Amino acid sequence: MSKGHNKKRNVGLIYEQVVRQATIATTENRANDAKAYVRFIAKYFSGESELLKEFKLFNAILETSGVSEKVADRVLELARETTKSIDVEALRKEKSTLINEANRLFGKGNLFATPVENFRALATVQSLLNEWRNPGTLSASSTAKYENQLVQFMMIQPESQALECMSEINETSLSMFHKRFDSTYGDKLIASQKGFLNDLTFLDKDQITQIIFDTKERVLQLLVDHHTSESNLLLKEKYEVVRKNIETMDHNDHSAPSRQLTLLQLMAELEDENE
Repeated sequence: MSKGHNKKRNVGLIYEQVVRQATIATTENRANDAKAYVRFIAKYFSGESELLKEFKLFNAILETSGVSEKVADRVLELARETTKSIDVEALRKEKSTLINEANRLFGKGNLFATPVENFRALATVQSLLNEWRNPGTLSASSTAKYENQLVQFMMIQPESQALECMSEINETSLSMFHKRFDSTYGDKLIASQKGFLNDLTFLDKDQITQIIFDTKERVLQLLVDHHTSESNLLLKEKYEVVRKNIETMDHNDHSAPSRQLTLLQLMAELEDENE
């Protein structure tokens, strides 16, 4: 696939790599790094750029699932027609600018070395986009093979649903960001934890501090309620130890976001016991 594909100029692949790095930064409580990646997405995958036009073709193909062969063929036909309307020279310049800034912001080559699970699908789409714009980039047999692979891909039933999009950044970009995040971590985090990780990425420090403070106060109140109603002495003692540990927690501390995830899990369990 090397003739028709250069991974540093694969818009879909670069997007996935940025999402992957933003997700890692978020789960490791590196809020500033996460925000840098999200700003990078917002800058290059919004507006009326040629990059966004090409990215939407990736989205149209790879986010289509569970359709009939006829519909999948029609999606490819529309993508083929649309790619011819993209300004190739402007797209080349925009990709070069993106690559240069990615190297400057994240270290030379670092972003592009990020592994992604769906590399082959992304490479297949980019190779076909290149071929549709400039026939002869691929052989006729390779073109037919790749098109058939994508048709089969679009006919597969989806395994997970996307999270709701947020309106602050381009809707297409964020919907894919949340879908990738949810498919990776959806079975490991409860809803409130996933919500907080989104907040950690998009809100400022003061807002995050207030969220942690509010959660802390809510958990403390739940513990008091349980302590009051609990007749088992061992459990009463356990509640008291946990309550004291939470009371001494500094919601301004750099480790507070990671502790917030534990608080949210505890809060959910305590609220469930109240029902």
